[in-house]
Amino acid sequence: MARPTPLDYAETLRAAAQSLEQHHALVRDTRLEPGLVAQLQLGPLLRSTFSLAETLMDELPAMSTSTAFTSTTGSRQSLTTLAAALASITDAAAELGFALGENAHPGKAQGTPDPDDDTVWTALCDQARPRMNEHLHNAAHQLELASISCPYIAGAIERRNTPTQRRTSQTPAPAHASPANAAGSGAPRTR
Repeated sequence: MARPTPLDYAETLRAAAQSLEQHHALVRDTRLEPGLVAQLQLGPLLRSTFSLAETLMDELPAMSTSTAFTSTTGSRQSLTTLAAALASITDAAAELGFALGENAHPGKAQGTPDPDDDTVWTALCDQARPRMNEHLHNAAHQLELASISCPYIAGAIERRNTPTQRRTSQTPAPAHASPANAAGSGAPRTR
């Protein structure tokens, strides 16, 4: 099996960026209401966030041990930015975990008012709702940072590893480039 090239890493990072953008939009558009529904919402969001982190955790050591990648100019900055993107994803996962921890649960703790009382339950939910949604907002922000970082790194890798087409003075310009060669200009054509 052929070893991945720097352009293969760029392609993987672009795919990760697309997944991160979709996940960011999902987290950003979620609104949490305390109780069982919030638990059911946060579980899949956490699992998806961990899966995205795992993707970048696999890429980071692969890129850092690839001589084809590390021998290029700017590879250290790319690896540092990738590590920062990974940190942002893990921060997002932590924020989602905090949101889950802030959730109001119907169980009764010893020495506390009965949560089966509607007034008490409403008060618990009113306290939990803003804290949960603040953590959700923070998670969305961290995912946005990661989703911006990945295409930035991919673009830098592509710029450094894609051969450029350079025009030299010996290369003739295309025939349509000269106004004198344009059809109907009345100027004589030269060959």
